[in-house]
Amino acid sequence: MENKKTYYGCFMKIVDNPAMVLLAKNAGINLLFYDMEHGMFDFNEIHTMSLMAKSNNVDLFVRAPECTKGYISRILDAGASAVMVPMVETVEQAKNLVKWSKYPPTGIRGYAGGANTFYAPSGNHEENMKIINSNILTIAQIETCKGLENAREIISLDGIDAIIVGPADLSISLGIPDNKDEQKIIQEISKIQSLCMEYNKYFGIIGKISLLEKFSNYIQIMVSAIDINCITESLKNYKKEYERIERKKM
Repeated sequence: MENKKTYYGCFMKIVDNPAMVLLAKNAGINLLFYDMEHGMFDFNEIHTMSLMAKSNNVDLFVRAPECTKGYISRILDAGASAVMVPMVETVEQAKNLVKWSKYPPTGIRGYAGGANTFYAPSGNHEENMKIINSNILTIAQIETCKGLENAREIISLDGIDAIIVGPADLSISLGIPDNKDEQKIIQEISKIQSLCMEYNKYFGIIGKISLLEKFSNYIQIMVSAIDINCITESLKNYKKEYERIERKKM
């Protein structure tokens, strides 16, 4: 994976203020990952955030709620650097993801200028399509038993650039939710990591730091921070400090 970028990410569920891009940039976070599956975002917000991100050298990834042309192509038209589909389980689903996220000749994504070309002048379609195809990441999220069974077919598919594991749903699918069998989870994730190494694809995890560390020999997309958790933990820490000050009065 020489010359491949390493992404330090924050998963976004509720914060839609463009200032978040500047906060991330100043903190050295180079990826904001917006969740349209479970998060509260619409296309207009993704468009605004993507333009802010492009202007500040922060990448913006988006998880689509489902594997449909209406979501995949529009997310990328809104300017996202990458699109991810959750619970990819079959090579047919992966092929549809590629088909709707890549311009010809790799896929059949329809062409339109806009945020995806940073509102450059119209024309130059062939070159724009070539540049965009090579720059965006098409990501399949594997997080079910069926996805594991078909992992080789999915990961080896031309046009799939990256695989991200969802440990929570994967553990639920395996019948061991709440980290009841950590070694089993690690074993299954290791299989995906090995396939990504074999086919020279990006490998990532959305999960706890302790889990990311176990795959430090080969991981390019690291997402552990979540906006809700960051806010909650910060508030808890301040509450402890307030209580500490209050006790001094006694």
